[in-house]
This record gives sequence, C-alpha cells and structure tokens, in this order.
Amino acid sequence: MDYEGRGNSSNDHSLNELMLTRNILLAHLFAAKLAPSEVVRYARRYTTVTHWEELLCAVFNPNASSLMAVVGIRQADGYSGILRKHGSIEYVRFFVDWRDGMEMQAVGLSHFRVCDNIDEGIKRTLPSYHLVSCHFDAGRYNRLLNEGVQPKLRAVLSWNHVPDMDDGFTPVFGNQVDSQISIDSQQELVSLFTTAEDPSAGMTPNPGYLPSSIVEAGLQ
Repeated sequence: MDYEGRGNSSNDHSLNELMLTRNILLAHLFAAKLAPSEVVRYARRYTTVTHWEELLCAVFNPNASSLMAVVGIRQADGYSGILRKHGSIEYVRFFVDWRDGMEMQAVGLSHFRVCDNIDEGIKRTLPSYHLVSCHFDAGRYNRLLNEGVQPKLRAVLSWNHVPDMDDGFTPVFGNQVDSQISIDSQQELVSLFTTAEDPSAGMTPNPGYLPSSIVEAGLQ
C-alpha cells in the first residue's frame, strides 16, 4: 500500500490519516505507554504501507555467506516523533525455502536506526538506501544448486516492530520481497539495483544511488 499519489482527495485523506496514525504511534512508543507490539496492533487496519520505507530487493551472496537486502527510506520525517529526540528502527527478517518440502525457515534478522532529517541538522538525499544482511548456510545453498534445486529467499521489512518468525507475517509499515537472485559480490548488488532503476526500463532514475551512498547497517 503506497500513498505517494496526490491525484485525488481520497488518496490525500488516506495519507493524512496515515501520517496522523504514525505520529500517534511514535508518541505512545516514546512515552512508554504501550509496548511496541501494542503500538503496532493499534494500526492493524493498515498493511504493507510503503510511504516511509520500502524493501526494494533481496539477494543471495553465497561467496560472502550472506543474504542481502536494500531498504529505501523515502521521507524526510515520520521516524522520530514530535519531540524529535528519538529515532526508530527498521527491521528486516530473512527466510529461506530450501525446497525440501518444509515451510520457509527464518534464518536471520538485521536492523538499523533511522531519524528525521532535521535531527542534528542532517539533510540526506531522498530516497536514501540502506544495505542490510545476515549470515546463511552457503554450503547447503551451493550443494542444492549443483543438484539442480534453486532455493528461494524472502525478506520482510517492518518498521519499529520485529517481524514474526512466521514467514506469513504481514507488516503494517513495510513490505516483503521474494527472490531467487544470486550475486557474486556486494558491488554486483549495487550494479543490479542501478540497472533496475534505469530510465530506459521505465523506472524513475535515482542519480544519488552510488556505492558510497549505501549505508551498511546491521551487517553480521
């Protein structure tokens, strides 16, 4: 669910309601009046809202024994609350389907903190991109490839609420990406993402997306 559009009043109304809900959640969270799980339950009428943050891609990197994902931070505020003294946390949980007849298995969790642009006078280029990763069993992955079996990766982004171990978890703020893409290096991920944003492919270019603009967060 994305409320980037301003084409009609109903979208504007929905976005305004979402922004108010998010601010209320931040206020309750930082006042410690509600546990994070209760805060998120308050907003359960919404799912997969990507106005503030969005998981853009997820890949296997067997050479580094890592699962990697890129998260885009899309807004200047909506992360720190009214007092502007706090940041909030973006969580990404990784799952792998080993194609063994079992359900997807949770294999790792990564996270990073994000603050409003005005905190400490920092002005970042938007959207900004964060690279997150976790360790996985690359040996098992390579053995399955040699047998002609392609494992599947799922990454789930959830703002300020740790995603459940259940692969069917649906975030309120955030989204999920399924992938079977394998890369040889982190640099290849940067190139892959840049290609996906090529104007010739009908996407909006992000000239600020360069290796130096990726923030490595929560690397394990």
